[in-house]
Amino acid sequence: MGEQQQILTRFLMAPSQQYDASHKRRISHHFTDDTYFKPAAVLIPLVPRKQGFNVVLTRRAEHLKHHPGQIAFPGGRFEASDNDLITTALRETFEETGIICQRNNVISQLPPLATISGYMVTPFISTISSNYAAKPDPGEVDTIFEVPLNYLLNPNNIHSHQFRLRGESHQVYAIPYHNYSIWGATAQIIKLLSNQIWEDKK
Repeated sequence: MGEQQQILTRFLMAPSQQYDASHKRRISHHFTDDTYFKPAAVLIPLVPRKQGFNVVLTRRAEHLKHHPGQIAFPGGRFEASDNDLITTALRETFEETGIICQRNNVISQLPPLATISGYMVTPFISTISSNYAAKPDPGEVDTIFEVPLNYLLNPNNIHSHQFRLRGESHQVYAIPYHNYSIWGATAQIIKLLSNQIWEDKK
């Protein structure tokens, strides 16, 4: 657990990072500055394994209106019955995956990220039991799988792609893993985590 504890310490102690400016510019093409983004939260579940932490990810069901088939962290929109966004992340994680996470296992949160679907998503980092029992909700999730944290945070595995939109150059990220391609908001969050860890190592 020594290496795992070091990673957790770096999450907590590293300087706060910000998402790419190009992401914010891209969002501004779809929404005005005074647009109301619906609050939402996702959980970044860290599973202790022999080789280090793994991260639990889901593949969204193909019939969903927003981002069908996309790789995502478990989570969803804030409900009026939620006490706060941590409650949202834990509730949605359980509803989507059957994974139980305790509030006292949440160790950190990242800056909120605006998305093309009109949500302001706050990611929370948490440890979960290595003996968790996954029960995907077929209405929300097709697949639940794990990826080694070291793989996700390795800058060599995070591929940058440039494209032009309305005369401006934009940058997006993609992370291939076996038969999966992690992109969109999920890749943006992982890139920020990678920046935070590697900045702390400099």
